[in-house]
Amino acid sequence: MKKLHLILMAAAAMLATGCDRLDIAAMVINRSDTEERVADWLDYNAQNSMPVIENVPDEYCIYSTSDSHYSNRDGFELQGPKDRLYKYVTAERNDPKAIFSFLVGDLVNSSGESGYQRVETSMRFNSETQAKNDPCFTVLGNHDLYFDCAKFYKQYFHTSTYTVTVKTVSGHKDLYILLDSGNGTFGQRQTKWLEEQLVHRADYRHCFVISHNWLFRTSYNYTTTPAANLPQDEQYAFMDLMSRSNVDMVLMGHFHMREQRQFGGVQYVMTDNLNDGGKPSYLVLTVGEKVTYEYEELDMD
Repeated sequence: MKKLHLILMAAAAMLATGCDRLDIAAMVINRSDTEERVADWLDYNAQNSMPVIENVPDEYCIYSTSDSHYSNRDGFELQGPKDRLYKYVTAERNDPKAIFSFLVGDLVNSSGESGYQRVETSMRFNSETQAKNDPCFTVLGNHDLYFDCAKFYKQYFHTSTYTVTVKTVSGHKDLYILLDSGNGTFGQRQTKWLEEQLVHRADYRHCFVISHNWLFRTSYNYTTTPAANLPQDEQYAFMDLMSRSNVDMVLMGHFHMREQRQFGGVQYVMTDNLNDGGKPSYLVLTVGEKVTYEYEELDMD
């Protein structure tokens, strides 16, 4: 069995030779270091205020999806009828109850800058089709690191370790914490930063954590790719921290399928993917006295 596994891996590597969509080497050893990236993200945060959205109704909606995997091989017209990311942000910006959206990692799926250029173009505000210019907040995924592309994420999206605070008209505050899990680890510095944010959890009505890599392993999503899996001890420590901090929900992506788990009083929700295979879909969260969510399919007609 081990010999067959090695043969299959070798065959995959040969098939991927010269391909700009699958970085086999980076699936084993990432070229970008988590600690160095997080230092960059926190340095950016220190020089730029983190987003605060004010005067929001006491009940509002946010949208979440993941895994758009944009590539220079995508042949559709940007902001056209087949541009799934553009249609996703348009759906959110035309929802009067929605205030922002998330794109939870794996923005791109190719080498070079072009995938990021396509993502940024698709997310631009279009006054002809969109009622309001709500932000779409991103975090980095494992594919966003392949082919040494972390520098392009930094160029276009600046940080993947940050908070978004929502303040409602009645004085409630909700906290959204976004994390970089692109290497399959949160790392020491980011974990310490996360713990520092959660010290103030009692100041907020609701608290959400958003990161790319799904934590649970089942028979139909199991993977041994190092870029995908958090070390088991780190996973347990993270989930214990979520429970002890009374986090409402952890939003993740990565496996291109919807899934929900509850552990230690915390809801873990994996969004569907925004990839071009099958029917792209997304999650709509309603945040008020309670937090509810539902999945919606993206209308590509």
